[in-house]
Amino acid sequence: MLWIIGLLLFLGVGALGWVVAGGGYYEPGDEFGYNLGLIGGLMMLALLIYPLRKRLKFVQRWGAIRFWFSLHMMLGIFGPLLVLFHSTFRISSINAGVALTCMLLVAGSGMIGRYAYTHIHRGLYGSKISLQELESELFGSVAAAESKLTRYPKVLMLLHRFRRYALECHPALPGKLLRFFALPVLRQLANLQCVLLMPKYSRDSRERRQLVLDYLYAVERLAQFGVFERIFALWHVAHIPLVFLLIATACWHVLAVHMY
Repeated sequence: MLWIIGLLLFLGVGALGWVVAGGGYYEPGDEFGYNLGLIGGLMMLALLIYPLRKRLKFVQRWGAIRFWFSLHMMLGIFGPLLVLFHSTFRISSINAGVALTCMLLVAGSGMIGRYAYTHIHRGLYGSKISLQELESELFGSVAAAESKLTRYPKVLMLLHRFRRYALECHPALPGKLLRFFALPVLRQLANLQCVLLMPKYSRDSRERRQLVLDYLYAVERLAQFGVFERIFALWHVAHIPLVFLLIATACWHVLAVHMY
């Protein structure tokens, strides 16, 4: 249900952007367009509160870290969105193009960081997961599947095949990349095959389907954990310079607009 709502919102915003881009309802320099850019810029400036909240002692009394993290994510979506609508989805000058490009890089970087974060933490606000915890979860899923799916040997064979492929060593980088991108697709295919091999209507059909899903997710998460850890570490190195670059180009854009 949530992904349907998200898709509808995305399509709605895209349709509104299409109308604004071709409708000529306002310009970036008039009062409405200027205020859109101002509000969006202030939202992105407020993004700095979250890292300050984590690092400066006197700021740590300003509320729970979970609140600032949620606000950080919301501002990271709506701030760039308002700036895009401020620009009417057109680049009218070089300094505006540079500032817009930097903003999109930072927004894209934030989405990558959030995606990697959720794969190495328990949800958005949980603690960091350890490799030992994931191995323990997989062991529990394997034990549950082995004990409750004994009547479906073909299902167990599919689960074991998926596990062997996901956890086997791939010393070469191309093999690791192929497995990383293929695992979500193979998980869906394996789940579909398992569902087709089991009766749909019985007292414990839902429990069996959940067992299969838990098993496949546990295998995939363990197999991809190291890659997401590396992605998140590299993201930390790249994201901060991009933020400072965005601040510099945004300040130059605002200065150029008011001077000329």
